Amino acid sequence: MSRLVVIAPLRENARDRALQLLSEGPPFELAETAFDRHQVYLTDREAVFVFEGSGRATLELPGEEPAIWRAAEAWNECLAAKPRVAKTAFSWERTSGPEGVSFEPTPGPGDSEGGDLFGP
Repeated sequence: MSRLVVIAPLRENARDRALQLLSEGPPFELAETAFDRHQVYLTDREAVFVFEGSGRATLELPGEEPAIWRAAEAWNECLAAKPRVAKTAFSWERTSGPEGVSFEPTPGPGDSEGGDLFGP
């Protein structure tokens, strides 16, 4: 799983405008990108964009797309500084095997009451 995390510092009192922009959705079709998931976290001081995809996902958007330029212009009024990319410093993920599959050892003779587990 690859992640792209972009942190966009917000101007003072720009949170409501950022929330409005986020409610309009992205200016491009997420289904047409290499990403499988996308979340945006918002605080009073920043917007954190998280893009996730399998493999080495990169966000490539056509620069000539008018909707992207309009969105960039709208977001520019909210930004206190240039957005920056965050690198993963620590990550942990709980993994589990398929349901019903056990990697425990099979009981042998003497491990259960009632004799052999497997008949002849």
